[in-house]
Amino acid sequence: MRAVLIAAAGAAILLATAAAPPPESPQAPMASGAKLTIERLGPADAKPQKHTQRARLLSLAVERGETATPFVQPGQFRATFEAMVVLPARDRCRFRLDGRGAIKFTVNGEPVLAEALRPGKPIETKDAIRLKKGENKLQIEFESTAMGDGQFRLYWSGGDFGFEPIPPERLQWAADDADVLRGEQLRQGHGLFAERRCARCHEFGERRVGESAYGELDQAGPDLRQAGARLQADWIAAWLHAPRSFRADATMPKPTTTPQENADIAAWLASLSPPAAALTFAPDAVEQGKARFRQLGCVACHVPAGELPGEGALATRIPLQHVPAKWHPQALVEYLQEPRRFHPHVRMPNLRLSLEEATHTAAFLLSSQKPELPATKGDPIAGKHTAQKHGCVVCHALDLPVPDRPYPRLANLDASKGCLAEQPEKAPDHGFTAEQRAALTAYLPFADSAPFHRSPLDYATRHLVADRCTACHALDGKPSTWAQWAAREGAGTPLPKEQDPVAQGLPALTWVGSKLQPSWIERFVLGQEKSPRPWLTARMPSFPHDGTPIAHGLVREHGYGQADEPVAPPNAQLGLHGERLLGQGTGFACTNCHALGDKPAAQVFEREGIELITARGRLRHEYYTRWLRDPVRLDPDSRMPNFAPGGKSAFTDVLGGDGAQQFEAIWQYLGGQRAARR
Repeated sequence: MRAVLIAAAGAAILLATAAAPPPESPQAPMASGAKLTIERLGPADAKPQKHTQRARLLSLAVERGETATPFVQPGQFRATFEAMVVLPARDRCRFRLDGRGAIKFTVNGEPVLAEALRPGKPIETKDAIRLKKGENKLQIEFESTAMGDGQFRLYWSGGDFGFEPIPPERLQWAADDADVLRGEQLRQGHGLFAERRCARCHEFGERRVGESAYGELDQAGPDLRQAGARLQADWIAAWLHAPRSFRADATMPKPTTTPQENADIAAWLASLSPPAAALTFAPDAVEQGKARFRQLGCVACHVPAGELPGEGALATRIPLQHVPAKWHPQALVEYLQEPRRFHPHVRMPNLRLSLEEATHTAAFLLSSQKPELPATKGDPIAGKHTAQKHGCVVCHALDLPVPDRPYPRLANLDASKGCLAEQPEKAPDHGFTAEQRAALTAYLPFADSAPFHRSPLDYATRHLVADRCTACHALDGKPSTWAQWAAREGAGTPLPKEQDPVAQGLPALTWVGSKLQPSWIERFVLGQEKSPRPWLTARMPSFPHDGTPIAHGLVREHGYGQADEPVAPPNAQLGLHGERLLGQGTGFACTNCHALGDKPAAQVFEREGIELITARGRLRHEYYTRWLRDPVRLDPDSRMPNFAPGGKSAFTDVLGGDGAQQFEAIWQYLGGQRAARR
């Protein structure tokens, strides 16, 4: 009887097991962005060239002589984008493609568009495409022209929004995609190779560092011929002993010197030029400097003494508690005014501080307790010989003879030895992590070619991180480091408006490449244009070395070439309606918040808007149209209202209340005003 019961119980278990659904496999981790694979289309017998990386957007542009990635030679190429778009419910969308080249577009494996793209003649789906709830796979295969140039931009539209690029935060791809991880590892190695000045010690076989595409390989460390006037000797010795104890991302390696040799070098450098006379600060200078430090957004990149670093992006900021032990006061003031004076490639941006601002900021930074450093006593004569022996002049300007480089050429490097060894013995110690060593090792086979390929797309992607652009600017729905700091500091008591980037209206970078005319972006990043937001306490620094390729890359990423939009003659008749629509009582009252030429804003609500006539010269027409259609859709922090929800405005007596036509009338009016001012 017991056996029967056991058998019956076993059968029940088997039946229950058979009826139960199989356990769901764990969801693969996803990362934002798309998978992008670039292939060189050369002769059949040519060596295959392919590189895969992550892309923010489903768009691309490459000009002649450029390449989409430095790991593929310039010339005809194929770019394949793959991405998932996750929808909360079924939907129907139309798609549009614009650009120059051949393209195939599929949705969930079904062909949607396949045609040759011609400038100014977009192609689009005749009917809406059904998208399912959950993941929808989009794939684009784009082929450039035979000369290796081309561009494309993908747009979609739904029932409640017009044609627009798919927002980058809506795109996803597998975080553990092996091809993407390998490609991003090469990109990391490329950045490290340039940042750590590897080519200054390890020579190329035929090329010279000055021939690199953007001069990255020719960058040097600071000029040390007047270091004694700027830096304190004990700090120099301590820095040489352990650079990363002061700054985790220091590009300076720990040299193969003894503590006494460090003291000798410090004594020699300190003897080259005496410090300036002691500086006396005004009684209120520290408080003034603390306020300015916050108003300028310095907190986005730095942790002042006495402040907790924080977590996430806040934890990556650079601590400043060592400043009183490093700088002579007068030199710090001068450095804050002109960081590039003795170091043209310094990462510190030039915020164009006045003498008063720099003095107050220096007083604040020097007001904390001076950290205790080991006292050193070095021999200047011995220090000069030590500096020459260890080849300091290879990276720094010094009055020393340039030695023959004792390091192997790139072609002869052994990745298990030297700087890349886990424990460097007879080579400078860069403090590389295992991940960084692997990235550089993977990159070395490309080191004699990749730096010499012009790839604005790659350069901008790397330098948005290296130049800390997201410290002040939001990107792809993620708040800036400064905004995160302001949220933390203002959690109890709200911060003054001038210390909060969101309250001031600091713009995001998400759409900048499709928002502004390419020539204006370049001039602005180079420091040749005034800010269109003069009320901001933050200041856009200039990037004289990086500005041009960064600007070009931002534009290419959005699928545009370097030429500005053609300027069409303004429509004077339509412009008459635009003038009326700008005014108070007769239209949208735009001039309440926005200045119009020399006429200031009449009645600002919350925060001022940009001056409108110059805006007409900065903005792309397509972006202007999208913006006015639904401002908050493009920028969730915008204070700009939607004047024509559903496409209809309240002013039905002007152009039938058609919002699109009314916005175009304003554009035409502003174009006429701008033309009249030239």
